[in-house]
Parts: sequence; structure tokens; C-alpha cells
Amino acid sequence: MGARRAETGAWLPAQTPDELKAGVEENLVTLGVDRLAAVNLRRHDGGSTDFDAQLDAMIGMRDERVFDGIGLSNVSLEYLDRALTRTEIVCVQNAYNLADRTSQPVLSRCEELGIAFVPFFPLGSAFTEENPVLGHPGVLRTADRIGATPAQVALAWLLARSPSVALIPGTSSVRHLEENYAAADIELDDEAISDIR
Repeated sequence: MGARRAETGAWLPAQTPDELKAGVEENLVTLGVDRLAAVNLRRHDGGSTDFDAQLDAMIGMRDERVFDGIGLSNVSLEYLDRALTRTEIVCVQNAYNLADRTSQPVLSRCEELGIAFVPFFPLGSAFTEENPVLGHPGVLRTADRIGATPAQVALAWLLARSPSVALIPGTSSVRHLEENYAAADIELDDEAISDIR
């Protein structure tokens, strides 16, 4: 929760407590369920809505048994730590991949506390002209050497980073899904880990 789609398809902030509640209610209807396992509060840079007010709304919905667990998305270590003083956090979803490791402190805290960390853009963002993950020289060399695809190597690298990493890569076909799933069976050797620094 924390964003909605404009008619043009662009993402717009939906950060107020009322907007968060409306988003959860919409998810319940869309998914045809009475309760959700977890809901992520997605923070937006430069947002003016008070984080504690957002957290109050999330805690209230969880306590009303609308969903079971509170997750956070797009948060700094400061916001994660602040949330943890108020409630249990079941997962964090932040951008993280071998070319963008700015959320490493958040991943480290999640690992320390046993919180699932779900990296978005695990294969790089579609918003850049060249993909620094799939085009990374170490990824390409490793893929060629072990007979895997660059995507499989990049996903295997993420899985090797921490036991807290839970991958949900997007797929566009069954073949793509099978390729992504096979990444879980790839164990990168020392040469690969060194080459993908």
C-alpha cells in the first residue's frame, strides 16, 4: 500500500491513513479474500504523510485482523528501526541487486533479526537504457562459464547474499518462470563471487 495507478498508468502516492485503508480494502475485493497474509507499507521519497500515522493505520488494520503481518517497502534503516520500536515487521521490500546495493544496511538488519528481505528490481530496473545487472561483465563471464543465463546468475548471487533474501522476480512466460526457478539450484563458486564484486 502507499501508491495507486493514474489513468495514464503512472504511479501516484496514496500515503494517508485513509488511502492505505482504501488500498487494503481494494486488495481484499480484487483477490476475493477476507484476510491477507501480509501488507507492505510503501514509503515514497519526499512524502509529507507522517510515518507514525501510517504505522498507526497499519497496526490498527492488523489488530482488526484484516491482515496478519506488516511489511515495509522502500524504507531506510532509520525507518525500519523506528517501526521495530512500535511493532513486529515481517518483511522488507527494497530495491537491491548487484548493481544497486544501497539497501545493504537494511538487508543486514533484516538478516540479524530474521526478517524476510524481498529485493525489487533483482535483475535491474527497466528505467535505464542499459541494464547494469544483466550486462555486468562478471555476470556474463560466469553465465558463459557455468552454462547459465545472466538472469540465473544474478538471481543466484542474490540468494547467496543472505538467508533472509526471498526472491519474487517477475516473469513474462512459463519458460521465463522455469528459468528463474532454476536459479535456486545454482551454487556460485568462489571465482564467480569474486568476479561479480
